[in-house]
Order: sequence, then C-alpha cells, then structure tokens
Amino acid sequence: MSGSSAISYSRAPLCHGDRVSGPVDAVELLVRSAGGKWHPPSTTGYINESELQALLQAQPSLIEGVSSDAVAVREFGTGVGPADVVIVDTDGSITVVECKLASNADIRRTIIGQVFDYAARLTEFSAPQFIDRWRQRGGPDLKMLLKGSDGNGRQQLEANLEAGVFTLVLAVDAINVDLRRIVRYLNSHTSAGMRLLAIELRRAVHEQVEILIPTIYGAESADEKNARSAPVAWSHESVDEWLRQQEPALADAVATFSQELAAAGFRLHGGGTGQYPSFSYGGDLPTGGEVYPFSVYCGAKPTLGLNFQWVERAGKAGQQQFLDDVVVAGAPVDTAEVTQADYRKRKSVPLSLILDDAQRQQFVAAALRLRQGDGPILSS
Repeated sequence: MSGSSAISYSRAPLCHGDRVSGPVDAVELLVRSAGGKWHPPSTTGYINESELQALLQAQPSLIEGVSSDAVAVREFGTGVGPADVVIVDTDGSITVVECKLASNADIRRTIIGQVFDYAARLTEFSAPQFIDRWRQRGGPDLKMLLKGSDGNGRQQLEANLEAGVFTLVLAVDAINVDLRRIVRYLNSHTSAGMRLLAIELRRAVHEQVEILIPTIYGAESADEKNARSAPVAWSHESVDEWLRQQEPALADAVATFSQELAAAGFRLHGGGTGQYPSFSYGGDLPTGGEVYPFSVYCGAKPTLGLNFQWVERAGKAGQQQFLDDVVVAGAPVDTAEVTQADYRKRKSVPLSLILDDAQRQQFVAAALRLRQGDGPILSS
C-alpha cells in the first residue's frame, strides 16, 4: 500500500475458532488519502459467487490448514454437480469448498447440502479417477505435487478418498449465527477425520487497493471432535483382524507397538467410519487434557498417522518436540511443511516402519516424551 492512503475499520467482535463474543455485524471500513477525510471504500463485497471462487483458487492457503504449496481447480465434476473449488495439498489432503453469498436466501440449506453431497460422491472416486477429473479441469500436475519430500502424498490421497477424509469448507462473504450453529453441531456429531469449516471473506476495493478480512470458524470444534475419546465404528480388534488377513507380520508389530504404548500410559481409541479399520492412541498430560499422537489406518497400503494437530494441548514446544522426535525415529516428514501449517497437519507414513524394532521403540519414546514433557530424543 502506498503512503498516500490509509485504511481504518471497526466492527463488532468477531468469532475466531468457535468462540463468539458478540454478534457478527458488517465491517465499518473507512479509507482516505493523505490529509483527506475518511469515507467508505468505492466497492465492497462481490459481484457474484464466481469472484469468491476465483479468489480461493488463486490462493487456497487463505483456508486454515492449507499450505502455500497447495493447488486448486474450480467446478470439479462430482457426478451430482460441480464442486466450486477442490484443493489438493502436498500431503494428499483434499479440501472441498462451496461458495455462497449472504444475499442467497437459502444459504444454510443449500451450502450444507451441496458440500456434503459432493464429499459423498468423492468417496466413490479411485485415485486415478480423481486425478483424471482433475486434469479435465486443467488442474496443475498432481504427480509432482504429491511426490513431495516424503513421497507419501499419492498414498495418502488414495487413503483419504477411500476413507472419506476431507476438509469441507463453506466460503461466504458474511457468516451468520445460524451457519455458525450448524457448523459446530455437525463438527460435534460427525466421524473423526472430517473437518467442517466456515470462512468469511469480507472484501473491499478502493482505487488500486484491495482489502480482505478473513475469519475462520469451526476449526476448534472440528479438532475437539477428532480428538474425542469415545469409540465410533472401528476398534483395534478390527485392525488386528484385518492386518492378520493381509500382513500377519505387520499385525504382530502393531500388537507389540500397542503393548509398548500401553506401558507408556497410552490407551486405544476406536477409529471412524471409513471403509477400512482404524484406531488411535491417546494419553493424558500431567497438566490435564489428552494427546493423540498416533493413528493406525488400514487400506491398500496401511499407514501410521502422525497427528500433529491432535497433540496441541502439549503446546507449540511439545508439538515441535514430537515432530523432531518422529523424524529422528525415521518418519519421512517435511518438517518445514508441518511448521508452516502451524502443526495443523496429519501426516501419514508407511506402517511398515514399525516392523523394525529400533524404529518402533523410538516412536514409542517420542510419544512418551510428548506425554511427560521430557526433552527431545537425541539421535545416535
């Protein structure tokens, strides 16, 4: 912004996360040239929903948890209509965005129904089908994007499609009370792995300056839901049965891993309702609260989920320690990508890593140090 103009705004308190301290009112935004009087900007809002789509396609990282390397396409065909924006990140995570303006009288029912319908259809896509549809929309090359530094992006994309693990985003120009209520309710009553967010993108334009005021709602309730201890559909017995039919040696390794983590104070918690069995490990912190550092996911290629966002109660130092420790243990993770996303990432690595006794024990030590708040593991 040049030094010849200034911008000021005030508004009623906004929500951040899920905490709301007041009504969501229109932004009172004023601009002026140097020495002039304050006055409203020349333009506010969006002409149509297409402008909102274009904004998020150009910069998908405006959405919480999406990295700056993520790519997006518009009008992604799902079989029941085109999803406004679909985003793929380097770790294989998929974000589905539906855009609506507050002027749409049926914004609540329409936007919620559409985004869930599109997500349901995406679970029927194989990875090749998804990538083919992506190419049809002129999307950037996913092969290079998913290769990444850990090489597991394609595998995780497949696992996310199979399990129906997506971030669903409702992008609007103004969040109303009813929409916030629906987002919180659905985050509290849907299975782990699914995150529903609303993002408010208030926009104004004055001369050559654009002003964007983004506000995210729903991240807190989504993360609380995902860390909830109550079993849902799958259990560790389901995982054991599935692995013993597919890879008995891996089933034995998971059983040993579970025993070692149990000795370190961790409990087994049921997984979600995806196509393949899964479960997570949770443990109490001395300061209160729980952390859920690892999940086991079955599928074409069983994976060990590294749940950096589910250990947030250990604080940023604890999250960084856990990240450093699992890397020392041999997890092929891009540390910069995780830290740039403020640890709001679930990275998956091959479950076969725990077949090696030394590596498995280092993963256990990483979880124990996280729970106890000890110093980091030193590489040998």
